[in-house]
Amino acid sequence: MFQNCGIQYREPDGETLFRVVLAGDVCPGKEGGELVKASRSAEIMRPVADFIRSADLRFVQWETPTVSKENPIPKSGPNLNSPPETIRIVRDAGFDVALLANNHIGDHGPDGVLETLQCLHQSGMKTVGAGKNLEEANRPLALSAGGKKILLLNFAENEFGIAGETTPGVAPQSPLRNLKQTKEAAKQADFVIVVLHGGHEHNPFPSPRLQELCRAFAEAGAALVFNCHTHCPEGVEFWNGAQIVYSPGNFYFPKYHSDLWNTGYLTKCSFDRRGVYRLELLPFRFGKEQVTPLDNSGRALFEAYMERLCAPLADAALIRRLFEAWSTDKGRSYLVGTVTGLPENWENRLEEEEVVGRLLHLRNLFTCESHCDMVKCYLRLIEEYRLREAAELLPFLRSFALPEWMEEK
Repeated sequence: MFQNCGIQYREPDGETLFRVVLAGDVCPGKEGGELVKASRSAEIMRPVADFIRSADLRFVQWETPTVSKENPIPKSGPNLNSPPETIRIVRDAGFDVALLANNHIGDHGPDGVLETLQCLHQSGMKTVGAGKNLEEANRPLALSAGGKKILLLNFAENEFGIAGETTPGVAPQSPLRNLKQTKEAAKQADFVIVVLHGGHEHNPFPSPRLQELCRAFAEAGAALVFNCHTHCPEGVEFWNGAQIVYSPGNFYFPKYHSDLWNTGYLTKCSFDRRGVYRLELLPFRFGKEQVTPLDNSGRALFEAYMERLCAPLADAALIRRLFEAWSTDKGRSYLVGTVTGLPENWENRLEEEEVVGRLLHLRNLFTCESHCDMVKCYLRLIEEYRLREAAELLPFLRSFALPEWMEEK
């Protein structure tokens, strides 16, 4: 399947029209800010800059607000932020489009969304997936390359920071509406690209729902469907003539550290008049100082790892069983950690930050599609007396937690 970390689906039909590079989650944080202040922003992505700049269109998942004064909203999960000047890190690398539909752009409220948009636009970046209201957040970004019109759509799962009718925020996943938008875009453009933000953090495989959703976008007319959020690499597949990337992992997110957290791949898709005909991946590791491509031995290990990630994607029953196994562990921890965390007499303490925080954890189980999937699956397995059976695949899932190229030599 893979040869030199690439897949040639067919020979190009005529000439290559354009190439697109897409990168996963970027949140420079204060760590990246320190390097920018030291005039070292260009060094961070210099080793991968040629790969990025070899494309005509260059998209990056910008998973952080850039507010000058933090004003964190109540939510479950961390409230992220990066100094506005850290945008130079991705600009120096050649990126020109920031993908904003994610669960952190709204971490500092509606005003923070507007300030982030302003910072990105002032830097020369185009944006998609966020706006001053729901209509603007949902609006596709029109691009051109190779003499063709491309429409880019960007949607996030329903966590925090979602745009309202009159409130700034990000574009939410709403499958019926989103698929209708995709079909309409396909009538107006030569190519449609859909970027999603969702899935299960640290799970090496997509859930059955996410795979079905990505395939539905391909069937609705998208030539390329790209998903982020899992903070670990996932596989790729070619479906209905469209390229699907389930997750490239993080790109530059130095706030946290773990083996899977600090590795990922850049994605390059070559288009001819029929769509994507070739996929190229550039695997890397990153730390605070730099994003570094794998050497030849590391690339060979990565290629074998990707083959293992891609193989189950063609087997719907196996994807279902892998998700059930995942839910026996993570679905349980999400449910128990949330329900048992409510303090006594909470209904009379709704002005207290701790109580609100615990209730928002519970709210997120209902509104975030992936969290809800896990809890529902876990409860169904209890109903069917299948928890022990479902957990049998947990060792297989855990075998992906330490990629071979990350092991200490």
